[in-house]
Amino acid sequence: MNITVTTDNCAFDKHYLIRESASAEISIELEFEKIVSMQSQNQRQKDLITLIHAELKKFEWVISETVNIEFTWYLDAVERQETDKVGDLDNITKPILDAFTGENGVLIDDAQIGSIHTYWQSRNELKADNIVKIKLSFNNDYCFNKSDLIFIQYEGAICTPMNVDFNSHKSMYGALAVIKARKNHRAAAKKIKSLGSNADRFLVVSSYDIHRTRLSGFDKSNIYTLKNFKNKCEAQGFTFKALIKLLKCLRLSA
Repeated sequence: MNITVTTDNCAFDKHYLIRESASAEISIELEFEKIVSMQSQNQRQKDLITLIHAELKKFEWVISETVNIEFTWYLDAVERQETDKVGDLDNITKPILDAFTGENGVLIDDAQIGSIHTYWQSRNELKADNIVKIKLSFNNDYCFNKSDLIFIQYEGAICTPMNVDFNSHKSMYGALAVIKARKNHRAAAKKIKSLGSNADRFLVVSSYDIHRTRLSGFDKSNIYTLKNFKNKCEAQGFTFKALIKLLKCLRLSA
């Protein structure tokens, strides 16, 4: 199996190249003799995931927003018709999607996939291997660096991703301010619902919120309850006294 990765308006170390443009793409080309499907042996599926992870872990960031994915399969038309070596498109697409998530991927979870367009074409008979070309299209305003990425579980099992520098009081304060705002949004939605209306779509739904069970691809030590996050901040010297000092500095610099 071989893999090639190219990008448009993003790079391995940057989730944008042109600040004025909020659209980016990651293109992946896989070439393999035998198609891997959901029915393939576990080792073959693991080998495929390992191959994809080896390239995608080079990306120093992950996407948190909705992603649209297009698969174009170049297959042997006769083999696909006359044998069971090439599975249905959904069966051969799923193992690849599983490799896109987690710390070694470019997505937090496959729940972010907004659409999948997958189709096949008969490949040139001069080519011995099967080929699939994959294009991920996304808004690169919604990305997080992997290096200091954490998740804060702030409401039930709901977590939000954050880039936090625990050596910076300003960074920790920013994270706490965002969490407070999200909790206020949810409280407002609950109040509005009690009055007979529903504003959940406006106040609860967010590209930055994700259920904890969907974070299996990330180190558990980087997933904090709100209480544990506050304790971590305090242990790093961000006490109430430090907060007052920071707010005074921010007012002076405004």
